[in-house]
Amino acid sequence: MLSNLLQTLMTTVDIILVGSLGDEAPEAVAAVGLGGQFLFLFFSIMIAVSAGTIALVARAVGAEDPRGAEHVLKQSLVLGAILSVPLTLVGVVLARPILETFGAEAVVVDLGTAYVRIVSLTVFFQFIAFLGSSALRGAGDTVTPLWIGALVNVVNVALAVTLIFGNGPVPRLGVVGAGIATAFSYVVGAALFLAVFLRGRGRLRLHARGPWVDLPTVRRIFRIGWPAALEQILLQVAFILWVGMVVGFGTDVLAAHQIGLRIQMFAFMPGFGFAIAATALVGQNLGARDSDAAERSGWEAAKLSVAVMGTTALAIFALAPWIAQAFIADAVVVGWAVTFIRIHALSIPAVGVFFAIDGALRGAGDTRFPLVTSLTGIYGVRMPLSLVLGFALGFGILGVWVPLVVEYWYRAVVISAHFRRGRWKTIRV
Repeated sequence: MLSNLLQTLMTTVDIILVGSLGDEAPEAVAAVGLGGQFLFLFFSIMIAVSAGTIALVARAVGAEDPRGAEHVLKQSLVLGAILSVPLTLVGVVLARPILETFGAEAVVVDLGTAYVRIVSLTVFFQFIAFLGSSALRGAGDTVTPLWIGALVNVVNVALAVTLIFGNGPVPRLGVVGAGIATAFSYVVGAALFLAVFLRGRGRLRLHARGPWVDLPTVRRIFRIGWPAALEQILLQVAFILWVGMVVGFGTDVLAAHQIGLRIQMFAFMPGFGFAIAATALVGQNLGARDSDAAERSGWEAAKLSVAVMGTTALAIFALAPWIAQAFIADAVVVGWAVTFIRIHALSIPAVGVFFAIDGALRGAGDTRFPLVTSLTGIYGVRMPLSLVLGFALGFGILGVWVPLVVEYWYRAVVISAHFRRGRWKTIRV
């Protein structure tokens, strides 16, 4: 949970800091938020590869096969390096035309394009850090990613403060400075993970000898990961379309929406943490041929996730005004942000259930059912309801935001019923 909070903090720090740029703040916050929405498409691919990585590493560890786990790590890093090339080109070349499709103000598009292009140059390093962290978690080591994440955040904050506002000979770069700080921090993170693997001080070691490309292993990673990839890509497309609905209500509402999304990401982190725990434990128990222990791990993760995230929901609902003011001083933006945060808080316990069970299923190699659940939720529930309530029935931005709550409760019920049926116990990876 702490590691994921730190990872989320990197982009959140950017928004908080550019939210202090005075009169430029609403446009800067909207630009960084919109740019971040674009960059989440890259994380979709990373999540796909990591789904295969963590499942196969966990199975190998559970079967007491450390060499097999290290082989999966190596092939995952190679696959990530290959995929980073086209993704970097997409970010650099297509950033502006894609952001222009949102219909945001020209200044928001200009600033968002600069931010995306800078961060896109480090996709290779993002892959290394993301997959390295996933492999260690699959092996049961969640402490090393935590310490690396903490150090990376220190670097990011120090650089961002200097570059965004200027200091001595360093000019005030605003949104561009935020992008440079974030990009450099990803490089530092990747270097630290590689150092850990090459020196062999953690639970996994990266060996230079042996094949660098093993197609059967790559295919296994891909076979597990492609549903997660498709799920995340289609989800991010839907999120972009959803943001497109918000853009029509003006820059103030768009800035508030982006602030709300950052709070959403923080609120989701406990769920992500329990999902990772469930993935590792279910995978290890299935590797040890103990399906009953695997099922218990999934349900216990869900119980803990709901308890923690329910408490989180109460806290952010009550503290919404102060949370929004930490991002920006603009009263109009703060008012809309508080509304979005409180609406979203109603969905957080359901998110806790969904994430934990989703993680348990991924640990078993069952990535297809979460794909179906997520896509029917967002395309069959959230998007149609947002269009009907927000535009056809004239409820405005509230009609666009409220369906998010309905969608997550739908997901929680459907995926829990599937997990209880137990078909995931017989999946071969």
